[in-house]
Amino acid sequence: MMFSFEDIQRFNDTETGIYRYVIAHAESVAYMTIRELASATFVSPSTILRWCDKLGYPGYTEFRNALREVNKKRTEPRLEPRQDLHDLALFFDRANSPAFEEHLDMAVRLIGDAEPIVFIGEGSSGVIAEYGARLFANLGIFAIGMTDAFYPVSAYARDHMAVIAVSESGETSKLVKAVEAFRAAGSVTLGVTNSVHSTLGRLCDWSFSAGLPSQRVNGGYNATTQVPALFVIESLGRRLR
Repeated sequence: MMFSFEDIQRFNDTETGIYRYVIAHAESVAYMTIRELASATFVSPSTILRWCDKLGYPGYTEFRNALREVNKKRTEPRLEPRQDLHDLALFFDRANSPAFEEHLDMAVRLIGDAEPIVFIGEGSSGVIAEYGARLFANLGIFAIGMTDAFYPVSAYARDHMAVIAVSESGETSKLVKAVEAFRAAGSVTLGVTNSVHSTLGRLCDWSFSAGLPSQRVNGGYNATTQVPALFVIESLGRRLR
């Protein structure tokens, strides 16, 4: 594993861009010079060096050699999972860490005394929000699901409530405005997204970002895996129970 959960959480926007390029072009990056990678990611070679240092590598050569070893293991003769399974394996590898558990515990402390817990999302994320509300209810937790971000939030938002907003991109304007309204009423807000450093993530009191490749199909419809979001929601529910 080259990128841990802790590493990804520490990345700034520029470093996240480098990370995304590397995981999307791992085979070619392993043979790029530092100037070629810098040019491909629109940063300076010194930025690449600082990024490598942040990951614990003395220099770019050491990082590239480590990447080659990872690529070599992937190409050894064996049954290879499809890319989606590979991405999920990386996610669960990162999640299996003390830092991830501490991050979940922080969320549990924030919403432990909240009532009700409102799940809100739009589109496919709305389906996940409804599932989260039903799961929490099954676990004996007072929870409500909302899939209409235009709902008049100010009519019932209270400071004893908690809101878990689900959005793959973290940039859905209606959802962001709804969360802002909940925050204005004093509600605790949590964001579950895929996109690192999203508007929703920065707005909420606590946020989780999976950081997996985003997939758009058929003219822009979202086909990004929702497994990390489901995993985080289920983990929170079982820790609150």
